[in-house]
Amino acid sequence: MLINTEKTTDLNQISLTGVRSILLLWMLIDGPKTLEEIREEFINLKIMEPEHSNDILRIDLNTLRTMGCDITHATSKTNFRYVIKKHPFALNITRDEIALLRKVYKKVKDTSNILLLFKYDNLFKKLAAHVTDSEIKEELYGLSVLKNFELGTITELLEDCKENNILKLIYNTPGAKEDSRKEVAAQKLVFQNDKIYLWGYDLNKKEAVTLNIKRIKSILSRIQNSEIFKLKGTYVKFFLENFGVNNLEENENILETRKDGFVVEGNYYNDFIAMQRILSFGSACTVLEPEEFREKIIQKLKDMRKCYND
Repeated sequence: MLINTEKTTDLNQISLTGVRSILLLWMLIDGPKTLEEIREEFINLKIMEPEHSNDILRIDLNTLRTMGCDITHATSKTNFRYVIKKHPFALNITRDEIALLRKVYKKVKDTSNILLLFKYDNLFKKLAAHVTDSEIKEELYGLSVLKNFELGTITELLEDCKENNILKLIYNTPGAKEDSRKEVAAQKLVFQNDKIYLWGYDLNKKEAVTLNIKRIKSILSRIQNSEIFKLKGTYVKFFLENFGVNNLEENENILETRKDGFVVEGNYYNDFIAMQRILSFGSACTVLEPEEFREKIIQKLKDMRKCYND
């Protein structure tokens, strides 16, 4: 809340009780406050004089209570802070509305980029901040797919991708007995299957890699880089049976339309991304070429079957 503290003469011409009450409400919504914290803020904003008694503050608290605010007393149970538990200006969001938000969000999250997911996360937090029902508040916080991620880490990786930084990092490779050291040029951060992946170029293996950011144990250093690494990518030609064309991605094109489906070509970042996409189609998809990738898919399916049978 912004108040022009230089125009004290203007403040004297209006109800200081009203100004203090509005500011006090805002302060308590922001978080529990002691009487001294409230007093200090009021004096700094020049809406209370240092020689004034704390009785003025107690009157302001009672004014808010009269308006319908449920404010606790400052006792040892509240760590001697005033806590606002409910107020008439809060948002009244029902569980049906939460369910609707969850349904809509579920439809858009999988096609959203990281920056858009940040905006949704911020929206849910802002809504939760103006809800007094603790259970509804927690449900709003729980809607965001970013709730289980360290947002600071994501922000840093987004900047690394923007600057094309080379990262020296420790990575926990699935199935490996020991963590590995990698040197990767960061290129893109992608949300896929409720995970966030760092797409990059492995300088040691000379190939594109896809790293689950939760498996990055630590980043040892960041080096500025101006070199652009050219990636070969993975091309796959496949047949889709009875599949809606509206569900194809931008990097996929229809080569041929048949009575029972479509022949599609796709260009993917690397084998890992291509394999994830092909497997997502299930039994509706048949890989046509290249033969090498077709064999990889067959072997992957055999491994998965063996794993489930075991």
